Amino acid sequence: MGLGFWQLYRADYKQELQTLYDQRSAALPVLLSQLKKDNDVAYRRVRLQGRFDDQYHFLLDNRTFNGRPGYEVISAFWLEPALVVPNVGLVELIWVNRGWLPMGAQRSELPEIPSFFAAALSLSGQLVLPTKAFVLADIPLSGLWPEVIQAIDLPQMKSRLRGELAPAVAPYLLRLDAAEVGSFEVRWQPVNTAPQKSLGYAVQWFLMAFVLTGLYFWAGIRKK
Repeated sequence: MGLGFWQLYRADYKQELQTLYDQRSAALPVLLSQLKKDNDVAYRRVRLQGRFDDQYHFLLDNRTFNGRPGYEVISAFWLEPALVVPNVGLVELIWVNRGWLPMGAQRSELPEIPSFFAAALSLSGQLVLPTKAFVLADIPLSGLWPEVIQAIDLPQMKSRLRGELAPAVAPYLLRLDAAEVGSFEVRWQPVNTAPQKSLGYAVQWFLMAFVLTGLYFWAGIRKK
């Protein structure tokens, strides 16, 4: 019964996230420097100006698109000019999730990431605050670029870059809009599974509790 009620809570939580995502996806983007103090930045649409760094990319492993395995490409984007953001301070660089690229024929073949030759761009997308994901084991960083990672860990990503450049990095990620220059296969979702699936799991747990309770009484009557 406890697991059933927990799944109902999960369904409500996912529905709230979906509603917030839908509302903020429909809003016009604002400049990153225009975010208000103490403002909730989750899924806020913003517009940035700057340049992709063609050297520094993370490849988020175990991502699928239409059933095909691949990576999500997370690239360094230098803000020009650097900005002072409320609640954050100086921001010189932000990580931009540009979407999905397919895996090569072998895992050792990493995808080719198109170069922009440091061209100045104006990009729009949604800010996200990645939560700590469950991984089977912590895999140390290779020290090579592009760097393959199992989960988004912004402090770890910042430390990897700080060893070379020491920039002021934004404490959130930008998910690039599908129509923007530099995007790949993009199909963002606020949650991995729909609220209806959690409701289905809740029904299964409640049915299991009902059946087990019935079997308990049946076994007691039969024994008597």
